[in-house]
Amino acid sequence: SLVSEFRNKGIDGLNTKIVQKLVSKDGTVKYLFELFDGNIIEGVLMRYKYGNTLCVSTQVGCRMGCAFCASGLNGLVRNLSAGEILSEVILANCDQGGNLNKRAVTNIVLMGCGEPLDNYDNVVKFLRLVSYEKGLNVSLRNVSLSTCGIVPKILQLAEEDLQVTLTISLHA
Repeated sequence: SLVSEFRNKGIDGLNTKIVQKLVSKDGTVKYLFELFDGNIIEGVLMRYKYGNTLCVSTQVGCRMGCAFCASGLNGLVRNLSAGEILSEVILANCDQGGNLNKRAVTNIVLMGCGEPLDNYDNVVKFLRLVSYEKGLNVSLRNVSLSTCGIVPKILQLAEEDLQVTLTISLHA
């Protein structure tokens, strides 16, 4: 299976499991994922004409305190490993009938729980793993990273030469 292939490559975080799945009338699927330590994160799969987009979490909680977001209400608990972020994609992909040859998750948005650039090293490692040609092989042009605007990390990300779409959420 896809999960065992990644485990054989030594990628951590694949002890994650789906503990709840809610499906709306329009086909949107909200996943609650339980991590190895009992923490819960969420992901949302949205269906579009061009494919299925999975919104993934990068942290348990968040330290940013954005007024519109509930993920930071209890502060930052911890960062997710690259493998834990990848496991969200693998689990949703498998749950939707996908495999290495035919992906069910075609697009990814890093916009779930947490601020991706506050977990910079693991997010960059995740981006390299999810686009790995012998793995899921998701084109980074199909990945969007949403941030509240940590400028030094935005500049650092620009140096990585990763072809992701950067979305900046500006608010007062």
